Amino acid sequence: LALVLLPALVAVAAAQPVVVRQRQIAQRADAQAFFVFDTSLSMSARSAPGAPSRLARAKREALRLWTKLGNIPAGIASMTDRTLPNLLPTTDSALFARTLRQSVGIDRPPPSQQYRDRATAFQALLTIGDSHFFAPGVTHRILVVFTDGEASTLPDATRIALPLQEHIPPLLVHVWQSDERVYRGGKIDPRYQPDPTSGPTLTEFASLTKGRAFGEHDVGRVASAIHAAAGKATARTTVDAYARVALAPWLVLAGVVPLGFLFWRRNL
Repeated sequence: LALVLLPALVAVAAAQPVVVRQRQIAQRADAQAFFVFDTSLSMSARSAPGAPSRLARAKREALRLWTKLGNIPAGIASMTDRTLPNLLPTTDSALFARTLRQSVGIDRPPPSQQYRDRATAFQALLTIGDSHFFAPGVTHRILVVFTDGEASTLPDATRIALPLQEHIPPLLVHVWQSDERVYRGGKIDPRYQPDPTSGPTLTEFASLTKGRAFGEHDVGRVASAIHAAAGKATARTTVDAYARVALAPWLVLAGVVPLGFLFWRRNL
């Protein structure tokens, strides 16, 4: 029996069987949100060398906002002069937090070209509506943008306003303080100065796109705006495959039992 069992276990292990663990989740199928983070250099500004940066505060506010979404899936994207997705919309809180912590950072990815002044461009948001960020069939598409508002000058109003107001009016969260500076090696970078017009710029952009502008501590108001944009609908239960367990190592380990028996029998 041991002589038959040992090669049988090795043969099954060589086939590399896996078990897929699944769970059922209830989430909205008609509504999705994307959290877009400005990752330009100015988002590294802070009030003191050891203080949290603008981006760190934005990520902290996003996690607080996440807890208020309920069954609305949310994804993550990074923006400078282009917008790139980091995570497609999900209701997995652990996955969302891990992606936010590990993938969202200053100049990750860097702008597509070198800039003398500011790399952030609000034109980068225009690609979201037509770039398959959201799943097909989603009728309520919600865009939450965390930015300091220190962007290049607003483009032509017609070019930027019509695509966004027609599809995805953005919710703009202004993460900015007037006493913040960019530090390099513990010293203030003299090339950077906070832009006091960033707030009015965001307000103007929100007006052009039929969106809304908020302060960085307005989590409750942003959550209310998200739920208003999503409307009310019944969550749909779906099966989400979230883990694959390889059985080959366990089968090889099980082969130790008949092998050990054979050695023991030989030495009798």
